[in-house]
Amino acid sequence: GKGLHWTAEGKDRNGNMIILDKRKIRVDGDELSSPIIVSIEWDITELEMIKRELQSSKEKAEMSDSLKSAFLANMSHEIRTPLNAIVGFSRLLATVEDENEKEEYIQIIENNNDLLLQLISDILDLSKIETGTMEFIEAPVDVNEMLEEITHAMTLRAEPKGVSVQFKDYLPECCILTDRNRLHQVMTNLMTNALKFTDGGAITIGYTLQPDNMLRFYVSDTGCGIPEDKQKDIFTRFIKLNRFVQGTGLGLPICQTIVERMGGEIGVESEVGNGATFWFTVPNRKVKKIKKPILEQERAHIQKKDITILIAEDNPSNFKFMNAVLKKEYNILHAWDGQEAIELYKAHTPHLILMDINMPVLDGYGAKDGIRNLSPDVPIIAVTAYAFASDEQEILKSGFDGYIAKPINPDLLFKKIEEMLTVRLQIS
Repeated sequence: GKGLHWTAEGKDRNGNMIILDKRKIRVDGDELSSPIIVSIEWDITELEMIKRELQSSKEKAEMSDSLKSAFLANMSHEIRTPLNAIVGFSRLLATVEDENEKEEYIQIIENNNDLLLQLISDILDLSKIETGTMEFIEAPVDVNEMLEEITHAMTLRAEPKGVSVQFKDYLPECCILTDRNRLHQVMTNLMTNALKFTDGGAITIGYTLQPDNMLRFYVSDTGCGIPEDKQKDIFTRFIKLNRFVQGTGLGLPICQTIVERMGGEIGVESEVGNGATFWFTVPNRKVKKIKKPILEQERAHIQKKDITILIAEDNPSNFKFMNAVLKKEYNILHAWDGQEAIELYKAHTPHLILMDINMPVLDGYGAKDGIRNLSPDVPIIAVTAYAFASDEQEILKSGFDGYIAKPINPDLLFKKIEEMLTVRLQIS
């Protein structure tokens, strides 16, 4: 029969489409209505996106758990390995009488100390990278001076292996605005890696100025080389080409993050059996080197054996260590807290102060202010376990003349003291 058909469309309060469909028909002259047909259409695009995001989050969480487990297992091994040597040989030292054997044990302990400290530094840097808090403090850096220091330090480490270290390519003068600590960290890490895999020959470092005004630093070695199919993997976390060589597999990924944050890139060129060349670039942002003039009439003339150093340190073990290192060269005074440091300075006017930052009664900052009221010129070196670049900047801005981080390296401590004393004294 004949019929009448109509539809209506609309949306419910949630935005879903609703279609109403109604028909009227005539049968033998009678008009009949069919049931209303309701069609509801749902847009599931948003639901599907949420579902995919949840699935992605689930996969990331599972991967994170897997990486965390691998990280903890790896760190457990890497921490226990040097600790085993440090604890074991430290105990043996008390029972050994042969001097050559003692020297051998001491060297083993020192090498493992360095490994453990590097591991801790890598873990801290990884944590800062993950949280986005890795700090970069820019200041004028004399590149040649810094690389000469690194070369000298690495030469001492390379000599026992019969490996020479050479500082080859450089500009006559190069002072740039960058983060010295981070630049030093990358170069040292690359040279340490080169030494690990080089048993003879040489390690060569240097830098050149590129046409794009980037400085290209390099570290070349005559070691075993890296297979081409492994060269990209070495910049991935926890990847070690040789699992029997000590290390965390974090050094190169951290270097890559640092270099990229500094505005450069990093890479490697290598052939198996022909060594490797690691390189990276940083912007050549030229600045003038600032040298503080030292007037001859401002210097005092003094014998080195007559110099007195005040050590403000509340930890007995830390003081005993610094005292053992310095007492053969200098006269030593000791303050247990910041207030006592001020009183001892009043009574003895030492030539230099090593000031711990965290002390009871009065901390290092307060003691420094009290001594500055008595003498604005006496060199005060902060000694602290806080080792981030931002901590160093805060310490130097607050009025300290220098900074040295715990655990203290004796060679660096002597160098820092001599630098500070040379500013005010003519030592003979």
